[in-house]
Amino acid sequence: MVYLVGILIFFILLILGLSLFRVPKKKVDPAKYIKGLETMVDGKTDEAIDILKNVIEKDTSNTGAYLRLGNLLREKGLISSAIKIHKNLSVNPELSASEKEEVNKALVKDYLESKEWRKALPIYEPLYKKNPKDKELAIGLLLLYEKQEKWDNAYNIAKKIYTKGKSLANYATHIASLLIGRDNQKARKFINFGLKANISYAHFLYGKLLIEDGKENNGIEHLEKSISIDPERAYLYLPLLEEYMFKRGEFSILEPYLKNLVSENPENWEILNSYISILKKKGDSDRVEEILDEAIPNLNIDSPEALGSIASAYSGVDTDKMSEYVLKMQRLLTKTKRFKCPECGNEFKEFSWKCSSCGSLGTIHRVWN
Repeated sequence: MVYLVGILIFFILLILGLSLFRVPKKKVDPAKYIKGLETMVDGKTDEAIDILKNVIEKDTSNTGAYLRLGNLLREKGLISSAIKIHKNLSVNPELSASEKEEVNKALVKDYLESKEWRKALPIYEPLYKKNPKDKELAIGLLLLYEKQEKWDNAYNIAKKIYTKGKSLANYATHIASLLIGRDNQKARKFINFGLKANISYAHFLYGKLLIEDGKENNGIEHLEKSISIDPERAYLYLPLLEEYMFKRGEFSILEPYLKNLVSENPENWEILNSYISILKKKGDSDRVEEILDEAIPNLNIDSPEALGSIASAYSGVDTDKMSEYVLKMQRLLTKTKRFKCPECGNEFKEFSWKCSSCGSLGTIHRVWN
């Protein structure tokens, strides 16, 4: 018994001795960490990185320094280094719940910046579930669902973001436009949301599907509806309508329809040009010249495409005026057709129902630069 007590006392003394001779962990001067934060605020990224690295070397437990260092490296474009820091930090068992959440948010930003959508999603979803009212998180999650084409999930998140007016119906229409030709059955589901809100592009897409299904009469009705709702985008909708009406030989139906559209939209060149092309096919040159001479002075022509169309319209009717508009067109040929979002001012080569820069829906229009 005395022997056992002696051994126990020996180990207690040994532990006490080790604790007495243990080298204390060197803590960093808080002033240096604060200096690093101030440097970040001042925009001196390289200097801030050096300061934070120095802080970490002297205090490996400084979670805030690690987090901010990773963020700065991401801003510098050193994404792999940022991911490495934030990923290692995320598995630290000593992190509090709030610290772990901040680290995960930073890691998600790293993955988004590096376009690693699949790695970001399993981190992002739990973050959003904890903070379902956080709109910034919702927008980020929506982006991830879009990148992975999880359209049902995207639409459910969009309900929390697009809450005003017809914005959600516009978003559903945008999804439908991406699905047509790839999954028409699912496209119909989203088109229906747009139809209920009377979105012009939804009527156009639905008309296109109906025509492909052989239901041409119903399809043409929806194409006409899209133009009547949104004549400013007739340049998108009219070509398809004309194509199918010509195939069916329904000039007698198309002509009065276009004539009525012209009277309702006298300054819309696309509609006027479609009507003129019908009259020219009928050989009614006198009527074509009369309409052109009356309408063109009131039109705001700002594109070589429109000027070329006018020149073509005068072909066989008035050679001098045709030459006049050919020359005007040639002067503008250096300009390029683009599509512009008036909400954010960004321009794109292709038309889309959703602006990829600011997320606005149904705002993009054709412009010439």
